[in-house]
Amino acid sequence: TFFWLPHPRAGLLPDLPTSRPLLLNLHTPTHCTVVSCGRGPPPRTPSPRVCRGEARGYFRSEGGRKGEGQMAHQELKRYFENLPLTSSLRPKLQAGEIELCFGNHVRVYHYDKIAHENGSCYLTSHQIAWLGNKRKQGSKLPIHLFSLRLKHINSCTTSSPLFSSPKIVLSLKPDKGTSASPWIKLSFRDGMRDKFYKILNDALSTKAWLKNDTSSTKKGFSTKTAGIRGLIELEKKRTKAAETEVDQAFQDLDVLISKAGKMVDLAKKCADGMAARSDVKTEESDRFKVMLADIGMLSPVTRKSAGTKYHEQLARQLADFMQTRLSGTGDVITLPDVFCLFNRARGTEMVSPEDLHNACQLLEALQLPIRFRRFDSNVKVVQDKSHSDTKMSQKIAEIVKASGFISAIDLSQKLGISLLLATQHLQTAEAQKILCRDQSRDGTNFFPNLFLENA
Repeated sequence: TFFWLPHPRAGLLPDLPTSRPLLLNLHTPTHCTVVSCGRGPPPRTPSPRVCRGEARGYFRSEGGRKGEGQMAHQELKRYFENLPLTSSLRPKLQAGEIELCFGNHVRVYHYDKIAHENGSCYLTSHQIAWLGNKRKQGSKLPIHLFSLRLKHINSCTTSSPLFSSPKIVLSLKPDKGTSASPWIKLSFRDGMRDKFYKILNDALSTKAWLKNDTSSTKKGFSTKTAGIRGLIELEKKRTKAAETEVDQAFQDLDVLISKAGKMVDLAKKCADGMAARSDVKTEESDRFKVMLADIGMLSPVTRKSAGTKYHEQLARQLADFMQTRLSGTGDVITLPDVFCLFNRARGTEMVSPEDLHNACQLLEALQLPIRFRRFDSNVKVVQDKSHSDTKMSQKIAEIVKASGFISAIDLSQKLGISLLLATQHLQTAEAQKILCRDQSRDGTNFFPNLFLENA
């Protein structure tokens, strides 16, 4: 029991006298019942706790005895794993793992104790990934982050307290020999609770993580699978299984959708194999890169899944997508080319030019490995953060010295970039006084700047 003195102006209990103390019995941190109310002094209690009433009239559990929070954290610690991140600070997904939903301003409770304040919460087919919004000093990495595998969750329910944010209660699987199930709560303040809960229930019933978890199945030793002969037979079986998967996947659209993850994984393995081989022709490699780009990404960020953080999450996914593709374009690519490549990879979940432009403008603020740039000629590009105009101009100067002069068409062919981008690089080198132009009826050619060299 404890005493509560309501504020006279709060207007919480209009039918009760506000000048007399109320004796309340606290059953839970968010519920209370009136035991007695009188004009006389309250009955004595062994150690009453007096607190002044607040205008909102809700109670925060004291539960602040030292050691309770640490004990709850230690008890739940075994359920949480390290969360690997991409260069754009998004969860790194495993093979066959798909991103399902995203929630912002999510608070984490260990039992009824606040463990982590505001953060971003990703729901995938395999895990719940949480990243805190607070960053380490001098770093872009979050102070707190963790991964909770869905295989550890026994069930989930919703909770809607009267004076606090709606929550999802996750009941975790208990240890062997114990009946009590530990639990945590996720508090949502962006209106995503119901949507997150529905998708989480579907993911728990689907159990996609079991389809890829083959580590627990160990095969016994056999002389048929030992030695070089066994390795050859094993490789033949893998090749045959891959061919079967491809044949089944392309027979029907529904089957193709269900096997999309395996198809992308297979294509990536083929790409890695071609990159490691030196006898692959350039034309075959380029053709395969086009096919790989057409296959697309498994978990494109959508406005429906990301909510109010759509453009931020789109910028992060764009950074992950373009970082590996910029190396083949001289670390710079025009915005229309980005639009085509990104939308082709996204398939039916296409992005509008306006949304892509808004996402590109956030690249610098989010400290991502690529950035958006507008040249003086109004050419808009996306480039690697390590790209330097001076280095590119010096590279072009070496090409010009070897050939005597060069045009924009010749440079685009030698560097494998678009004509618009080649023209822009030549103009940048000219502005740095590294090159000089010569305009005639034959066109515009660029020469080394002998005036500067002889000065």
